[in-house]
Amino acid sequence: MVVLNFTLSEEGVAVLHDALACMFKFSDDVCLEARKDKLTLTTLNISKSAYVCFTFAANRFFSRYSFEGSPQYRDRFFCQLYTRSLLTIFRARQGSVDQSRDRDASIDRCDVAIDDGVGKKSRLVARVSFRNGITASHSLPYEVKPPTHAKFNRDEAENHWVISSRTLRQLMDHFGPGIELLDINTDDEARVMNFTCFTEKVQKRGAVSNEAVLKKPLHTNIAVEMDEFDDVEVQDKLHIIISVKDFRAILQHAQMTSGALTTSYSNPGRPMKLSYSTDGVLCEFILMTVGEKDALTQKHKNPRANAAKAAAAPHLDSGSHRGSSVGNSNQPEPPTTTSRPPQQKTPVRPRQPAFEIRPSPIPPPTTARSDSLFVDQAEDDEQWEPVNPDEEEEETGRLEWNATNEPNPSSIRIGSYLSRQAEEAQEGPPDRLASGLEPTQRLSEVRRFGLFSP
Repeated sequence: MVVLNFTLSEEGVAVLHDALACMFKFSDDVCLEARKDKLTLTTLNISKSAYVCFTFAANRFFSRYSFEGSPQYRDRFFCQLYTRSLLTIFRARQGSVDQSRDRDASIDRCDVAIDDGVGKKSRLVARVSFRNGITASHSLPYEVKPPTHAKFNRDEAENHWVISSRTLRQLMDHFGPGIELLDINTDDEARVMNFTCFTEKVQKRGAVSNEAVLKKPLHTNIAVEMDEFDDVEVQDKLHIIISVKDFRAILQHAQMTSGALTTSYSNPGRPMKLSYSTDGVLCEFILMTVGEKDALTQKHKNPRANAAKAAAAPHLDSGSHRGSSVGNSNQPEPPTTTSRPPQQKTPVRPRQPAFEIRPSPIPPPTTARSDSLFVDQAEDDEQWEPVNPDEEEEETGRLEWNATNEPNPSSIRIGSYLSRQAEEAQEGPPDRLASGLEPTQRLSEVRRFGLFSP
């Protein structure tokens, strides 16, 4: 069963495409609501801070409009569609370079029907007929979902002004890229209305420092004389702030209609309504507003001082706590401890020269003037301690220098050691040493290596 059926001309297709392109800047989905006298397209951005509504009059905008309704939807029909798909259906077709063939490639008409009923697929069917005899048919499924409408109280909106959309569109040429917020305020003494754009994004100055600075510290103020407005009634020195992105999207579409832009609002924090109309089309936007710029930028004003206060605050609190907890005395802390900058809390490491970065090598033990062959264990026991203490006795036995039964040969003098060996040589060389090993070299052969003094 066909619930809605309407026909658009070539101009109507272009106007509908421009409206969908404007709504696509706010959200990816669009809600269609059909009544007997009008067709409404609405959308709400994901943050719920901007509401867009386009109302098309049935008797003025469409070439043919018929709302049949259904037992389930008698007064109105609503559904949700994908905006990008609608832009593909109602996009403008460009003609060829040859002027004689431009008319053949243009759109003749567009028939749109919405079919819904029991046992039928819910589809939006659009048939675009061209003057060259080509007909393109599109079928798009939809979701039955009621639209969301934003509320705006006209009675409390005491502040309002009206200006040409083209004149206001010229202001956007002075706004730089990356600007987020727009402050609108009036100055009755200068007879101007100020449009100040700025941003509140902050970034840290360094990776280690917690000091926050504005990412783009640029404020651009544009003053428009009151004579440029068709009607102005705004409270003096009243600051109201809106999103620059939403305001730019509205003005880009408003300049196509060449209509007058009407703005109404009450106080900061309450919604603002911007509206304009053209032949059979009413465009309404409701935007969220915030308070004065001074209240917003107070935390970002003089960021160095604020960062220093924030860093010094915990230090002052801890100092006062120590002064009150020790002895419960009322004597204040010395000014040197409370006024110490926070960077002095961390201990300063001693600065080392470049040649001290690497540790100096351990000097070798002196052997030229030593009285014994080994270093005395009492003087430097840890330096020559073996890696595995359990194997000390076994390793010492294998590395014995003499073949005597002396328990500590390192404490024997060289002279007494040589005299004892001479006496043993006179008695006769033993067949085998006490350790079980025969000598391999004579003492005279060893002396030439400089190990023993003559």
